Amino acid sequence: MQVASTMMPATSLVKPDCFSLSSIRTNVRCYFPRPNEVRRVNRHGWKTRMSKPNGRKVIMRRLLKGRFVLSH
Repeated sequence: MQVASTMMPATSLVKPDCFSLSSIRTNVRCYFPRPNEVRRVNRHGWKTRMSKPNGRKVIMRRLLKGRFVLSH
């Protein structure tokens, strides 16, 4: 059974969860900032949502609904 010992374990090819979640949001828009994107992020971004009570309600609704992306 020396063939099985030379094979790489499957777990070495899997990335940790923390890398996969953070890289999705940061690597999608490699051309940032464009003027319209800056405006969108300023209006609908995480800091703006979390700074006001109604924005926190929006984040909580999206979290409870199961959205993958909570804000921009």
